[in-house]
This record gives sequence, structure tokens and C-alpha cells, in this order.
Amino acid sequence: MNKKVNQQIPKALEAIKTSKMANDDNIVDKEFKGYIASMGASIIQSGLIATLAFYSNEQSQAKKRLNLLRAIMLLIDSTSDKELLNYVLSNTNNGTNKIEIDKFEKNISTSLVALKLALRTFKQKEL
Repeated sequence: MNKKVNQQIPKALEAIKTSKMANDDNIVDKEFKGYIASMGASIIQSGLIATLAFYSNEQSQAKKRLNLLRAIMLLIDSTSDKELLNYVLSNTNNGTNKIEIDKFEKNISTSLVALKLALRTFKQKEL
């Protein structure tokens, strides 16, 4: 397994709790597994900026996706108080720096894998 993923799993466990993906009883809604899987596929298909814009939509029915973005942000830079989309845009010259975008894609993909593995340690709640 990827060494970087292994290093991020303990952080992912904490990020799941801090971002409110897990409730006070450490139970996670089952839909987060789907959000993680679909986000990875969306990054590959649509690109990073478009995916983050879609997941950042606060007027969407699926507001729980924002918790996933918070968890990813905690794994990438726990000291920043920015939302993930704004953080990526500000560090990629508004999405024009391809090299930096590629780095973020790798970091976010690694974070998604770590979150997916960490989710397995929580009880899952059916909707």
C-alpha cells in the first residue's frame, strides 16, 4: 500500500470526526462511501476545479458533501481556514498552474483513499 496513504490514515480518522462526517456516537452515514468514490471518478472525468465546484455547492440537496471537503482540507492543510475550492484556486493561480493542479489532484486522491480506508473503522448508518 502507498506509504503516503498509510501515513494519512490516522489523520483521516481524526478528520472524519472533526469534519462531522461521524456523529457523536462515531457513526457515519453510508452515503459518504459513495461521495468518496464518485469524487475520485469525477476528478478523472471532469477535472479537479470542476469537481470541487460541484461538491462545494451549498444549495445542493447533498450538503453532507461539504463535510467531505472539510475532511480533505484537514488532511491537506489543517492550519488553513479556507474552503477546499478557494484553497486550491489560491494556490494554483486561479487554476492556471497545471503543475500545481496535478499536485493537488494527487494529494486529494491520496486523501480520498485514506478517508475511504478510515471509514471502515466506523459503524455505518443506513439512510
